[in-house]
Amino acid sequence: MSSFFIKVFVPGPFFEPLVYVSETPIEAGMRVRVALGSREITGITDGETEKPKTLKTIKSILSIIDEYSIISEEQRDLVQFASDYYNAPLGDLLLSSLPAPIRRGRPIPSAKTESGLARPCTYRITDEQSKAIQSVDESYHRFQCFLLQGVTGSGKTQIFSELIHRALARQQQVLLLVPEIGLTGQMVERIREQLDGQLAVSHSGLADGARARAFVAASNGVADVLIGTRSTLFTPMPRLGLILIDEEHDGAYKNQEGCRYSARDLAVVRAQQRSIPVVLSSATPSLESWHRAELGKYKRLRLSSRPRQRPAPLMRLIDARQDKPRDGLTDASRRAIRQTIDCERQVLVFLNRRGYSPVLMCRDCGWVPECRHCDATPTLHKQPDCLWCHHCDHRSKKPIECPKCSGTNLIAIGQGTKRLEEALSTSFSDVPIIRIDRDTTARRRAFQKLLEPVTDGDPCIMVGTQMLAKGHDFKNLSTVIVADADQGLSSADFRSVEHFVQLLTQVAGRAGRYQDRGQVLIQTHQPDSAWINRILRQDYDQIATAMIAERMQFNWPPSSHLALITARAKTLAPVFNALGEIAQKIRALNSPIKILGPAPAPMERRNRQYHGQLLLLGKRSVVQWVLKVTGPWAYKRYGKVLIQLDVDPRNLW
Repeated sequence: MSSFFIKVFVPGPFFEPLVYVSETPIEAGMRVRVALGSREITGITDGETEKPKTLKTIKSILSIIDEYSIISEEQRDLVQFASDYYNAPLGDLLLSSLPAPIRRGRPIPSAKTESGLARPCTYRITDEQSKAIQSVDESYHRFQCFLLQGVTGSGKTQIFSELIHRALARQQQVLLLVPEIGLTGQMVERIREQLDGQLAVSHSGLADGARARAFVAASNGVADVLIGTRSTLFTPMPRLGLILIDEEHDGAYKNQEGCRYSARDLAVVRAQQRSIPVVLSSATPSLESWHRAELGKYKRLRLSSRPRQRPAPLMRLIDARQDKPRDGLTDASRRAIRQTIDCERQVLVFLNRRGYSPVLMCRDCGWVPECRHCDATPTLHKQPDCLWCHHCDHRSKKPIECPKCSGTNLIAIGQGTKRLEEALSTSFSDVPIIRIDRDTTARRRAFQKLLEPVTDGDPCIMVGTQMLAKGHDFKNLSTVIVADADQGLSSADFRSVEHFVQLLTQVAGRAGRYQDRGQVLIQTHQPDSAWINRILRQDYDQIATAMIAERMQFNWPPSSHLALITARAKTLAPVFNALGEIAQKIRALNSPIKILGPAPAPMERRNRQYHGQLLLLGKRSVVQWVLKVTGPWAYKRYGKVLIQLDVDPRNLW
């Protein structure tokens, strides 16, 4: 009887497929059951190979799950690129790109889609929108990356709808990525309104079965449009003709578990491999995308104004040194809220800090609790009533008396969204208060349910974190109050100003998108800050130019490229010993790369472990060469020290 030697991708620290033997030939891209050590797992075949000369015994494939390939060649090419670029095991990436039921070897479910409503467009397409649509449409047969840079409320979603309509007319599929689950529902409704075709949706808020059915619908070509979050990028789509990325600057596109890939960057790679256009859309583009557009690598499409001559919101500062906040809000902010509610409009109070209060302190001796597992101060919560560390998730009972001086004069300092909600409920008892943060939206569909009165247009006050800052289109929202603008300027991360500017600009853009001119009130103790005053001018190009100039002085991205090597262990010494060895190996290469560290991580002790880091700075090609020579990096261990690699890190943690 003939034997066939089959390459199989399996989960684990394997950069090449393992070889198994089969009694029958098996084509590439099929799921099989194989033994790995003492476990029985699901793997993905990669075709036949010759009998390995180095192996004395080869395990047999236990069973073949599929009758045909479920992994397209295009999908494997994309995963192969990601594996090479991010120095991650290909098997892990390939299997994690599949919905959980399919990854676990369950039967392929039937496809499920929603039908579009095919309603005519009720908006008049502006000249700027028309030019943008035409530019993308003319590139349907070749690769071109577009940066759709438009002010908030300028109609970028309407451009998406028209581009989708034209792609479907050419019998092509469209992939639309959104950064977070909270934006998916509203985007689906707006796209489905004008869609004359079949729509599938995929994100982690759906049940595993629903995600699997969306995967099948897209990979079988049944779904004309697939809308989803970052993992949706890897879904096979045989007729794919256009990729759209909404809010391309958003950090949610960067995966922070396992392979730390950027879905935005890989979307550009996928479009290039497929020879199709890709559109990156944002009012506040990432500096990397903005810089590439300046260099002509991306084609910039501008939307400089809102449709129907609607003006940008009026922005003004409130000097919190003079008008001192009470319970988080100044008198000027309270007056603005009352005036807005009296006009039957809606208010958004933005505070990017959940919980009741960031600090609990003993007024008698100054004692402040610390997390027992992290170098952090736990946040005071009321529901449940506890001290909760947002870094390691440890919760402890709120103390009744000070453990240091036995005093009972414990006070909460500072505002969280819960405390702000209570203060607003007291001051505006006649108005519904809707709090949107991770605590109130933990349950499935909770986000959509909380927003129902907002989308219905009922007068209300929303209190929320960055979950409300981007992409949402609230027709009756006219006033935005930024309760603590100084919070975003205190980080030591070199990207902190970029993230602060983007967040503040995005949240301001929620105001006045339909009726009256909106207003944005920014409470700050730093009214003379150059960055805050640049935001007031609402000229993102000027802000980006200033940030680029500042970065170039120190050779930070986008003028260079980064790789972050982190180490963690239960004690400190092994962390720095391991990072020291790695740094020594890299220096021995005598490359022009700059090495920063070893150094403690910004939070050295986190979740019971000590963290250190090594930062590599240089040209992309040199950084990649150094990593490949000194790697492989997946699951690398130096004794009890776990090493992780993040290529093009978004945060220096």
